[in-house]
Amino acid sequence: MSFNHSSESSSLTPQYLSRSISPPYFDAIIRTETFQSTSNSKRKRTRTQYVCTQCPSWSNTHRGNTIAHVLRHHAWPESSQLLHTPRTPVTMPQATTSVSRTTTDQNVIRNAFDRQGYRDALAGLLTRRRMPFSSVEWAEMKDLALACNPYVQDQLITNRRTAVRLIASNYQFYKGHVIKESLSTAISPIHISTDLWTSPFRSSLLAVCAQWVDHEHKLQRALLGLPECRYGHSGQQQAQLLLGTLEEYGIQSRVGWHTGDNATSNDTCLDHLESLLQSKHNVCYSIRCISL
Repeated sequence: MSFNHSSESSSLTPQYLSRSISPPYFDAIIRTETFQSTSNSKRKRTRTQYVCTQCPSWSNTHRGNTIAHVLRHHAWPESSQLLHTPRTPVTMPQATTSVSRTTTDQNVIRNAFDRQGYRDALAGLLTRRRMPFSSVEWAEMKDLALACNPYVQDQLITNRRTAVRLIASNYQFYKGHVIKESLSTAISPIHISTDLWTSPFRSSLLAVCAQWVDHEHKLQRALLGLPECRYGHSGQQQAQLLLGTLEEYGIQSRVGWHTGDNATSNDTCLDHLESLLQSKHNVCYSIRCISL
């Protein structure tokens, strides 16, 4: 197995490389593989290889070089536009009477695989149907995909960490391109609902959701943010996090009703949010709260 050891990172030092942080769409471009290598002591070691799905035969064992390759050749937003362009249906070849398929037939069937469509469907299955991330490791899930196309085993997501990164990448894309655009053209106030809860890993998270009517007069709803409450659960702390989320989308002057539970901290949160909007943005926000 040979690798293309590139020195791209030497001439490309953006913020991502200096902090060893990959771009938000990194996992939509790069496929991670593992292999066994033998060192001088003849001991087998498990190593990681990064394969670019957009560049034929490009691979590298160094993450920094891979990040450099993505930023150089698939810079945002061009790469995202490439991945999310409307897909053209592919006509499958007619079934033949021959039991064995030629290499050409296998390549045609493999190329008919809609990789981005598979990833979008998998992300939707895990999030909308609330399936566990470990479901991508189920043998039955792999068998289902391979029954549709038996020549794409190397393109399937079979690791729960990869599934998490895929969902995070999709969230970053839709957050920056779809949700912000829809909010900016909304014809109604942006109504907010919040809820504070604790994850199984004992992290306190504030879910900030929104509902609005878009320019096509359709009701839309979305999760705007899930900031972590690290230093307490007070109403003042929640108000700071809520305001930060509103500012991120530029809707701090268009907030409508707020819906929450009957926790006392919600009253404090809205009181503090009212004063923050007045002092920082000169926005007069009258408290409208529906307690559930």
